[in-house]
Amino acid sequence: MSGGRRRLPPHVFEDPRFAGEVIVTKLCQHRGDILNKVIQYIVDHPYEHLSVQRIADACGLTIWQLRYNFGNVDHLFRATANALIGRVVERTAGPASSSDQMLDVIHAYATFLAHLFESEPYRNLIFLLVRNGRHHRWLEQAYERRVVAKICAEFEALVVRVGERRGLPILLKDGAAKRLYGQLETEFVLRPMLPAGRARDPMDRNTVISSAARQAFEATYVFDWKVPTAA
Repeated sequence: MSGGRRRLPPHVFEDPRFAGEVIVTKLCQHRGDILNKVIQYIVDHPYEHLSVQRIADACGLTIWQLRYNFGNVDHLFRATANALIGRVVERTAGPASSSDQMLDVIHAYATFLAHLFESEPYRNLIFLLVRNGRHHRWLEQAYERRVVAKICAEFEALVVRVGERRGLPILLKDGAAKRLYGQLETEFVLRPMLPAGRARDPMDRNTVISSAARQAFEATYVFDWKVPTAA
């Protein structure tokens, strides 16, 4: 390497305040702006129909912008999926509650999940997953690990916290969190995606939430080394 000044990529500069330390400035923001423009197009089209040229033409971008920032279609698709997962994860903090009434707390959390499942980022993520998950196992695995497992773990922890407020070691039966998740996701995300001829008659929103919450409540129990008893 020559002793002259380094040539840095256009997205970084050397800040003299930090003795030549390279500071990344606008790269992440710039890539985020590009993703905002291409996400809906990528969600709306099967992976095998995507190309850098088509995406650039449809989204008002140049091929150079896409190739410089993401390289190829596969990298852009992965960045889009990860961006959607990130947007969903940002919304996964459940409602704060100081109540010690287990059913009320579970009902509030189920209502929160229904709102999450109806959000645009979640619907786009599931549509991307349903359409392309079979051929992109990493996408299904990322969804299970970063979204489903996280929410189920937070719900189980919520049940424990409510029990602690009551001075009781209350737990949730194995699989109950996943069942709550699946019931609500089916009704608020997957069912609306069915073709009109195959869709079932919609259930009342409050009925769906109350039924799922009641089943989750019935899956709670007071832990005892000897005999589990209902919470």
